[in-house]
Amino acid sequence: MEILIVLAIMMILAMITIPSHKDLLTKSSIDIVKLQLLRAINLAHNEAIIRKKMVTLCHSSDQKTCSGEWEDGYIIIANQKVIFSFLNPAVQGKLFWRAFPANQAQVDFLPRGTSKAENGSFWYCLASDSNPSWAIVISQSGRAREVVPEKQYHCNFSG
Repeated sequence: MEILIVLAIMMILAMITIPSHKDLLTKSSIDIVKLQLLRAINLAHNEAIIRKKMVTLCHSSDQKTCSGEWEDGYIIIANQKVIFSFLNPAVQGKLFWRAFPANQAQVDFLPRGTSKAENGSFWYCLASDSNPSWAIVISQSGRAREVVPEKQYHCNFSG
């Protein structure tokens, strides 16, 4: 009888803690996506300065060419060669990118380390949320910083 009581208490405790562990794992995965993207942006920025050549950060589904979507992964290219590649962890979300001018599909860093676009933003949305989990702004100087997602960032999964 005592063993059954102990097992029942353990089951109750397990049922209480399992949802919080799932939330913790999801939050950790979201943070990994953010930190990896920040690392990639800073790496591309620094490589442009070091190499004194334009360096491109673009989305890549095959880690060889600019293709696919941002959440598939991304690569850093210099002199038509892939110098770094990044795969995103398996999180059920979408990574968005928008720059000015609007036709910038990738992030180009000029030899001075500045961005070719005037500015740009990444933001990340889970499929289950209507608001972004985080946002990163890249200034024209090529510096990236995390910002609190505002109303300007939309989680649009239909396109």
